[in-house]
Amino acid sequence: MDRENFMLEITEKDEQFAISYELLCLLRWIVENDADKLKKMVSRAVMRGLNEKIEQTRQYSELEALEDAHENMVEFFSTLEAMLVDTIQEQAVNKVFEKKLIPAIEQIDTTICDDAVVQESLEKVHSKIAHSPDKNPQEILLKEILKNWKPAKKQVAQ
Repeated sequence: MDRENFMLEITEKDEQFAISYELLCLLRWIVENDADKLKKMVSRAVMRGLNEKIEQTRQYSELEALEDAHENMVEFFSTLEAMLVDTIQEQAVNKVFEKKLIPAIEQIDTTICDDAVVQESLEKVHSKIAHSPDKNPQEILLKEILKNWKPAKKQVAQ
Protein backbone atom coordinates (compact mmCIF):
# COMPACT_ATOMS: atom_id res chain seq x y z
CA MET A 1 0.00 0.00 0.00
CA ASP A 2 1.24 3.46 -0.80
CA ARG A 3 -0.06 6.98 -1.15
CA GLU A 4 -0.11 6.78 -4.96
CA ASN A 5 -2.59 3.91 -4.68
CA PHE A 6 -5.11 6.08 -2.84
CA MET A 7 -7.64 3.84 -1.12
CA LEU A 8 -10.32 6.46 -0.62
CA GLU A 9 -11.56 7.24 -4.08
CA ILE A 10 -13.59 10.34 -4.78
CA THR A 11 -15.28 10.66 -8.14
CA GLU A 12 -15.82 14.24 -9.27
CA LYS A 13 -18.78 13.43 -11.51
CA ASP A 14 -21.27 12.56 -8.80
CA GLU A 15 -19.21 13.24 -5.68
CA GLN A 16 -19.49 9.71 -4.38
CA PHE A 17 -16.58 8.00 -2.74
CA ALA A 18 -15.48 4.44 -2.30
CA ILE A 19 -13.79 3.09 0.82
CA SER A 20 -11.09 0.49 0.35
CA TYR A 21 -11.45 -3.01 1.64
CA GLU A 22 -8.43 -2.44 3.91
CA LEU A 23 -10.11 0.53 5.54
CA LEU A 24 -13.33 -1.42 6.04
CA CYS A 25 -11.33 -4.28 7.57
CA LEU A 26 -9.69 -1.82 9.95
CA LEU A 27 -13.02 -0.35 11.03
CA ARG A 28 -14.51 -3.79 11.58
CA TRP A 29 -11.43 -4.90 13.54
CA ILE A 30 -11.67 -1.85 15.77
CA VAL A 31 -15.37 -2.46 16.45
CA GLU A 32 -14.81 -6.15 17.17
CA ASN A 33 -11.57 -5.89 19.16
CA ASP A 34 -11.52 -2.44 20.74
CA ALA A 35 -15.19 -1.63 21.22
CA ASP A 36 -14.58 -0.39 24.78
CA LYS A 37 -11.87 2.04 23.66
CA LEU A 38 -14.05 3.18 20.77
CA LYS A 39 -16.96 3.81 23.14
CA LYS A 40 -14.65 5.84 25.40
CA MET A 41 -13.52 7.90 22.40
CA VAL A 42 -17.14 8.57 21.45
CA SER A 43 -17.92 9.50 25.04
CA ARG A 44 -14.97 11.93 25.16
CA ALA A 45 -16.08 13.47 21.86
CA VAL A 46 -19.58 14.04 23.22
CA MET A 47 -18.18 15.53 26.43
CA ARG A 48 -15.83 17.82 24.47
CA GLY A 49 -18.43 19.44 22.26
CA LEU A 50 -19.65 16.95 19.66
CA ASN A 51 -23.28 17.61 20.61
CA GLU A 52 -22.82 21.32 19.98
CA LYS A 53 -21.31 20.63 16.57
CA ILE A 54 -24.22 18.34 15.70
CA GLU A 55 -26.71 21.00 16.83
CA GLN A 56 -24.98 23.59 14.62
CA THR A 57 -25.39 21.37 11.57
CA ARG A 58 -29.15 21.17 12.18
CA GLN A 59 -29.31 24.85 11.27
CA TYR A 60 -27.73 24.20 7.87
CA SER A 61 -29.74 24.01 4.69
CA GLU A 62 -30.04 20.57 3.14
CA LEU A 63 -27.29 21.38 0.65
CA GLU A 64 -24.97 22.73 3.36
CA ALA A 65 -25.63 19.67 5.50
CA LEU A 66 -24.81 17.34 2.61
CA GLU A 67 -21.62 19.25 1.79
CA ASP A 68 -20.57 19.25 5.45
CA ALA A 69 -21.30 15.53 5.80
CA HIS A 70 -19.34 14.79 2.62
CA GLU A 71 -16.42 16.93 3.76
CA ASN A 72 -16.37 15.28 7.20
CA MET A 73 -16.48 11.76 5.73
CA VAL A 74 -13.71 12.48 3.25
CA GLU A 75 -11.54 14.11 5.95
CA PHE A 76 -12.16 11.27 8.42
CA PHE A 77 -11.49 8.45 6.00
CA SER A 78 -8.50 10.23 4.43
CA THR A 79 -6.95 10.71 7.87
CA LEU A 80 -7.71 7.14 8.88
CA GLU A 81 -6.25 5.86 5.63
CA ALA A 82 -3.07 7.89 6.08
CA MET A 83 -2.72 6.48 9.60
CA LEU A 84 -3.19 2.93 8.28
CA VAL A 85 -0.64 3.39 5.49
CA ASP A 86 1.89 4.99 7.87
CA THR A 87 1.43 2.23 10.44
CA ILE A 88 1.85 -0.54 7.86
CA GLN A 89 5.02 1.14 6.57
CA GLU A 90 6.36 1.62 10.10
CA GLN A 91 5.69 -2.05 10.87
CA ALA A 92 7.60 -3.10 7.75
CA VAL A 93 10.55 -0.90 8.73
CA ASN A 94 10.45 -2.27 12.29
CA LYS A 95 10.57 -5.86 11.02
CA VAL A 96 13.67 -5.12 8.93
CA PHE A 97 15.17 -3.23 11.88
CA GLU A 98 14.54 -6.16 14.24
CA LYS A 99 15.99 -8.69 11.79
CA LYS A 100 19.20 -6.68 11.62
CA LEU A 101 19.45 -6.61 15.41
CA ILE A 102 18.56 -10.23 16.19
CA PRO A 103 22.17 -11.48 15.87
CA ALA A 104 23.39 -8.83 18.31
CA ILE A 105 20.53 -9.44 20.75
CA GLU A 106 21.20 -13.18 20.74
CA GLN A 107 24.79 -12.55 21.85
CA ILE A 108 23.73 -10.66 24.99
CA ASP A 109 24.13 -12.64 28.19
CA THR A 110 20.83 -12.03 29.97
CA THR A 111 22.19 -13.35 33.24
CA ILE A 112 24.44 -10.30 33.40
CA CYS A 113 22.42 -7.71 31.47
CA ASP A 114 18.70 -7.70 32.27
CA ASP A 115 15.83 -7.35 29.80
CA ALA A 116 14.96 -3.81 30.93
CA VAL A 117 18.39 -2.54 29.88
CA VAL A 118 18.11 -4.30 26.53
CA GLN A 119 14.60 -2.91 25.95
CA GLU A 120 15.62 0.64 26.88
CA SER A 121 18.65 0.36 24.58
CA LEU A 122 16.50 -0.94 21.71
CA GLU A 123 14.17 2.04 22.04
CA LYS A 124 17.10 4.44 21.89
CA VAL A 125 18.56 2.62 18.89
CA HIS A 126 15.24 2.85 17.10
CA SER A 127 15.08 6.62 17.51
CA LYS A 128 18.74 7.08 16.56
CA ILE A 129 18.37 4.94 13.44
CA ALA A 130 15.29 6.95 12.43
CA HIS A 131 17.51 10.07 12.37
CA SER A 132 20.57 8.36 10.84
CA PRO A 133 19.52 5.27 8.85
CA ASP A 134 23.03 4.77 7.45
CA LYS A 135 24.50 3.89 10.86
CA ASN A 136 25.05 0.29 11.94
CA PRO A 137 22.14 -0.67 14.25
CA GLN A 138 24.11 -3.48 15.94
CA GLU A 139 26.95 -1.15 16.84
CA ILE A 140 24.57 1.47 18.19
CA LEU A 141 22.73 -1.18 20.23
CA LEU A 142 25.89 -2.43 21.86
CA LYS A 143 27.00 1.13 22.69
CA GLU A 144 23.59 1.90 24.19
CA ILE A 145 23.68 -1.27 26.30
CA LEU A 146 27.08 -0.27 27.64
CA LYS A 147 25.74 3.19 28.51
CA ASN A 148 22.65 1.81 30.25
CA TRP A 149 24.14 -1.25 31.92
CA LYS A 150 24.91 -1.01 35.60
CA PRO A 151 26.67 -4.23 36.57
CA ALA A 152 26.16 -5.65 40.03
CA LYS A 153 29.21 -5.23 42.25
CA LYS A 154 29.41 -8.97 43.03
CA GLN A 155 29.59 -10.02 39.38
CA VAL A 156 33.04 -11.13 38.34
CA ALA A 157 34.21 -10.33 34.83
CA GLN A 158 34.87 -13.43 32.81
